[in-house]
Amino acid sequence: MSALQETTLRKGLLAERRLARMRLGQAVLEIFPLLSDPEIRVALVPLTEAEHESCLSFAAMLETPDNIAGHQMRDRAETREILSYAIRDPRNLSERIYSSGHEVGLDLEPQDVGFLIDHYYELADRNSPRLEQLPAEDVEILKKALQEMDWNEFTGRQWYAANRFLLSLSPKPLADSLLGSGSTSNLTTTSE
Repeated sequence: MSALQETTLRKGLLAERRLARMRLGQAVLEIFPLLSDPEIRVALVPLTEAEHESCLSFAAMLETPDNIAGHQMRDRAETREILSYAIRDPRNLSERIYSSGHEVGLDLEPQDVGFLIDHYYELADRNSPRLEQLPAEDVEILKKALQEMDWNEFTGRQWYAANRFLLSLSPKPLADSLLGSGSTSNLTTTSE
């Protein structure tokens, strides 16, 4: 086999693999209504490794201040970039609706971006192969850290992430006897 034939064969195999990944993405397609306009529904598909790496590269190249606001700006830009790849036309999943995260930011409301990225990560997590489990030592360290945290000190993003984490573990809503977030616990009256 000549080098040209081998290269052509390799490109053909790569194209077949890409199509197989696209078919896999179609199999795990989920459709969500926008919070700002429930009549508009968008399809989300998992990203390929190359697409995800492209989003990370984009975020890494952004020039933002080296402070909390700068990190949040970079995270938000990465989020919009991920959605620009993940949001597809439900009638043709190979067709991206947005060519960039900038377009996503112009078109969608902030609550839509947050809602869709949460569902995207859940979709990707449910459909990701589990290659390895956490080692037992890491599980014990994690358990200890979770017990030592003052969960009532969480606010904003931390509280939201902790709430999503706990709800993802629990098959039913949390019991009423658990304390709420610090932002609401001061509003709750108690009898003395």
